[in-house]
Amino acid sequence: MNKLCLLALFVFFTGIVTLQAQSELLLAEQYYKQGEYKKALSYIEGERQFRGNSKAYEIILNSYLALEEYREAEDYVEDAVKSFGNSRPAYFADLVYVYLLQDEKENADDVVEDAKKVVRKTPGLAYNFANAFQKRGYPRIALELYELAEARMPNLNYDYQKALLYGEIGDIKKMYATYVQMVERAPNYLNTVERLLSRALPQETESENSEYLKQLIIEKIQKGGPQTLNELLVYIFIQEKNFMGAFTQLKALDKRNPTNKSEIFRLGKVAMNNGEFELAQKIFDYVIKAGTDNPYYEDALIERLRARKNRLEKENSTDSEAWGSLQRDYIALRKDLKGFPELGKLNIELAHLTAFRLDDSDSAVSILESTINAGYIGEEDKARARIELGDILLYNGNRWDAIIYYAQAEKAFEQSPIGQEAKFKRAKSAYYIGDFQWAKGVFDALKASTSKTIANDAMQYSLLISDNIALDTTTDAMILYARADLFNYQGKLDSSLQVLTNIQQLFPGHTIQDEVLLLHSDIMLKKNNFEAAVKDLQNIINNFNDGILADDALYRLAVLYDHQLNRPEEARELYQRLFTEHRDSFFASDARKRFRELRGDILN
Repeated sequence: MNKLCLLALFVFFTGIVTLQAQSELLLAEQYYKQGEYKKALSYIEGERQFRGNSKAYEIILNSYLALEEYREAEDYVEDAVKSFGNSRPAYFADLVYVYLLQDEKENADDVVEDAKKVVRKTPGLAYNFANAFQKRGYPRIALELYELAEARMPNLNYDYQKALLYGEIGDIKKMYATYVQMVERAPNYLNTVERLLSRALPQETESENSEYLKQLIIEKIQKGGPQTLNELLVYIFIQEKNFMGAFTQLKALDKRNPTNKSEIFRLGKVAMNNGEFELAQKIFDYVIKAGTDNPYYEDALIERLRARKNRLEKENSTDSEAWGSLQRDYIALRKDLKGFPELGKLNIELAHLTAFRLDDSDSAVSILESTINAGYIGEEDKARARIELGDILLYNGNRWDAIIYYAQAEKAFEQSPIGQEAKFKRAKSAYYIGDFQWAKGVFDALKASTSKTIANDAMQYSLLISDNIALDTTTDAMILYARADLFNYQGKLDSSLQVLTNIQQLFPGHTIQDEVLLLHSDIMLKKNNFEAAVKDLQNIINNFNDGILADDALYRLAVLYDHQLNRPEEARELYQRLFTEHRDSFFASDARKRFRELRGDILN
């Protein structure tokens, strides 16, 4: 009975001591966070019950360091190393840090040597020790520990860890060589290495390190390296936007081991998405030449046509023979692909170029009407055909008929992006005919559209209307501007310019003048009069900097300098102004990304 009482009393008092220790640690932590390091130490310094407690260790060591009591810190960590030995590698790294703070390099070297002795004896501990030194800011020591462990036990592989450390110390060539070695040793590392390279590859495709990496991979391939090295090389070319290099490599691979052309087809799509339309055509031609049995044959036929179309549009070509040739090829392909899922989209593209590039609206309308009435065309494509038909009718001045087709598409897919696009175009048709209040109500509703582009365009038109009719006793200026906007859409550029000149003369102090300048710049761009477009946009930036179009003008001028006029420094300055002066702008994100690209940053 007495023994039981004594045991109960022991447990009771032990519990009290434990609770007291926890309370003291909490108080120490509170004072530590408040920067009152001496008070923090007063609760736990020298108390044996806190030995081995990681939180107490952190508070004691960092408090000593904050108070610059380096000798006390040294004694404390030395004792910790002696007490816990190899089980706490972080204590070794901390002791090196404390010694070096006091310029005691020899002592620090001795501790590093002690860590190496542990790894020599037990190579499996290399990760724990190396990781501790890396976290303390000693990547070179961490590298030595990994290399030592691999030398002692060759079946260990720390390539991943070493590659990151090489990057940390700036030895990019060794980092790249280790990445290649990872893929060479274990092909399943390919995705990991690609992810790491996406953050490490320089923007300059011909940099010394980049060339070293590609040459290294090519040498490995020539010596019979695994297939994954070829895939890695293609990935690097694509990251550098060197699509021709990627195509050359994929062709070499395909000739060695013929494939189903899926990677080559995908490269064609990537090249097209990056504006490399001529190369995309060549890539799709290669897939087509593989024959009709290839699963990507029909898709390649379609994408080759789209690449040609996109190329002509990029050049803003007025060559009727080139457009006519493309139209004939679209018509021929439609016959070959009857019943193919892409046929609806092909019909819409054919109708668009027929109406807007070859000025044959009647034929375009006929194509779209047959598409809408065809039983084998999906409902989404039929809705898109109705929107395209509305566009053509509006282009020809049949505004009321256009509104009907927009309404039909909207009703069929009311809550989807297709329906929202139709709704936006219906509101824009009302705006063109001067029904500003109704149009504004729809534009306001579309500000919440799931399509970022529609939401932004709706906001722009809503602001256009509210800013230019709210304080005006008449809507005369707005009616003229809407007419100029419609003429611009219809391709009647000279008529649009004449109306804009009339607005400038009749309403010289009107709030719509910045809108006039922006539309004028748009028309000048279509006419390839870049100098006049720059003048208009600069006028908005200089004289309407507080207006709603300031960010729009900055972005358009930056893009003009960037892509048409080859003036990257001026483009970069404008991109920076945009995202710093107009943080909430629709264009801010794109401007920031392009600014960083022009500056040479490595983007994830």
